Amino acid sequence: MVSILELNTGLFPDADTVAKSIVTRQGIDQVIRLDVSNLKTDETEHWDAAAAAIISADLIVTL
Repeated sequence: MVSILELNTGLFPDADTVAKSIVTRQGIDQVIRLDVSNLKTDETEHWDAAAAAIISADLIVTL
């Protein structure tokens, strides 16, 4: 089973299309969704969690 991290940054206009394609992998692979689009730079606890998720994922898809 592959670990896929869907990292939502809010930077890409076609994010919904890509997100829909990732949904097709649910049940086949482990899909982890993380939204960092509204995180502030001083929210270090959340950024630490994001960094841990990035390090542990097999595949990262940035939206």
